[in-house]
Amino acid sequence: MRRVLPPFEKVRRRLPGGALAVVFGVGFAFASVFARANATAGAATFVQAVRRPALAAFDFQGRGAEQLRLPRALREVSGLAVTSDGRVFAHGDERGMVSEIDYHGRTIVKSFSLGSPILAGDFEGIAIAGPRFFLITSTGRLFESGEGSDGAAVPYTVLDTGFGTACELEGLAYEPSDRSLLIGCKQPRAAELREFVTVFRWSVDRRRPATPPRISLPMAAVVRGTGTKAFHPSAIERDAGTGHYVVLAGPQSVLAEITSGGTLVATRTLARKAHPQPEGIALLGDSVLLIADEGGGGRATLTAYRRAR
Repeated sequence: MRRVLPPFEKVRRRLPGGALAVVFGVGFAFASVFARANATAGAATFVQAVRRPALAAFDFQGRGAEQLRLPRALREVSGLAVTSDGRVFAHGDERGMVSEIDYHGRTIVKSFSLGSPILAGDFEGIAIAGPRFFLITSTGRLFESGEGSDGAAVPYTVLDTGFGTACELEGLAYEPSDRSLLIGCKQPRAAELREFVTVFRWSVDRRRPATPPRISLPMAAVVRGTGTKAFHPSAIERDAGTGHYVVLAGPQSVLAEITSGGTLVATRTLARKAHPQPEGIALLGDSVLLIADEGGGGRATLTAYRRAR
């Protein structure tokens, strides 16, 4: 029998939000700038046609949004991921514990751990590729396991991506088109990356950097119109409808949407009152966008934004 843990505490709250900062932000006008920047950074240099922004479908001013308090076990929630059949998983940032969340029923369905005793580490992202679960640390260590039953301790493998020497890493997502993992660069260590927003790419089959190994956009172009001077990724998600990447900068409470070729599409700002420490993001098809906020001294929250148009 499947064990259901204590329910979420529902919070009814109108969530104020930010305004659209950049839309179709530069597809052609800045194409040459992005190409030069990516070439300098050793990143993807091709430019894609830009589709309608995925972020345009959601109302971040709070109409139709619902915020739930997560159980105390997820107070330090650090990442979200969705399976191909629509189930939502979350993890904390200090232990290799993965939990399936039924956000409709406001419960944790099950939890399983990497190893026994539970693996400790600075876990900063989760991605799911078919039956394969991936967790990454801030230093670039990538852990792979299968899905476990409730209370199970699952075996795992680990390897070093090497990306940690260039950046402090945060955020993980799966790109099915070439079976790669997308890894956010939160704090650049390499001098050549300091003026850029960078997403690293890792081949899950070859177990080495994908081709190209990273996508980089000029920081100045990403922050233009957002009211911030920096953009430090804390989570990343792929939108299946457009193929675009939605990158969450938790410290700045800003979302940026980019193409897989490195073109900025749109940015949106989040209300800091509703999102004091956003750490995870997930898309359920094109109907719901989830953002998880770490609890700090209180309870973590999960906010569901429903498609507005």
